[in-house]
Amino acid sequence: MSYPMTDDQAAGLWWGLFVGDAMGVPLEFTPPNHGAPVTTFTSGGCHRASQGEYSDDGAMALAIADAYIQKQGFCGSTIQQNFLDWMHTGKFGTRPDQAAWDIGMTVSSALNRIKHISRPYAGSTDPESSGNGCIMRLAPCIIWNRHSLSAAIGESVAQCLLTHGSADSITYTAALAHELWVGGPLAEYEHLRDRPINNSGYVADTYASAWHSVLSTKSCHAAIVDAINRGGDADTVGAVTGMIAGRIYGAQTFESIHPRVLMQPALEQALDALLTH
Repeated sequence: MSYPMTDDQAAGLWWGLFVGDAMGVPLEFTPPNHGAPVTTFTSGGCHRASQGEYSDDGAMALAIADAYIQKQGFCGSTIQQNFLDWMHTGKFGTRPDQAAWDIGMTVSSALNRIKHISRPYAGSTDPESSGNGCIMRLAPCIIWNRHSLSAAIGESVAQCLLTHGSADSITYTAALAHELWVGGPLAEYEHLRDRPINNSGYVADTYASAWHSVLSTKSCHAAIVDAINRGGDADTVGAVTGMIAGRIYGAQTFESIHPRVLMQPALEQALDALLTH
């Protein structure tokens, strides 16, 4: 295991989320690609994405990072307000003045339940609401708390509960947070990875699929390529795979990929603030 986390590993965790998301967006909701694999940033798909454009995964992660930076710590109300701003106005996303163009049903249902921002926890406990939105945006929680495992796990679960309240959502969020902080797969969660590989929106499937791609390849780029070419929820599986692989291999691994994501200055500024608080 590689903890304590270096700056390079923390940056890898951050950039991995956005690179995996942006590479996967054009393949979202497509069948598994059995032809020549997509190995770089492309465009198009159901969202008519521009090359290097990230989706809800990146936007919600940036919203969480902004709240940490604003409040110099975790604040559920500020995160939830940022989520609402993103949903309604597109803030933190890639399309200025356009409402969120890729948002999961579990997330949108939770945000629409908010009556007052002082009570921000709106996640449903229904097992059918165990979507992967709770794990796709973890990078800021881990980076901010890279010197405290308990805070990293606790605040990761707290951000989960803002939109996802099911037992599976909590379990997989805590497991992934622990492994991202440590920098590798932990034996105590091996049973969570022991399931058929499927790029669905179910949190368990996304967790297992992402780890499969990381453990069956030998580089961050290869892991993301393996993940997104299974289609389905390719952007989120790509984002989770990118976080894991980026944490393991570090940010230097992206020099050959060149993370050409939109709003790159904003992403760099947020990362710098997360690292230097």
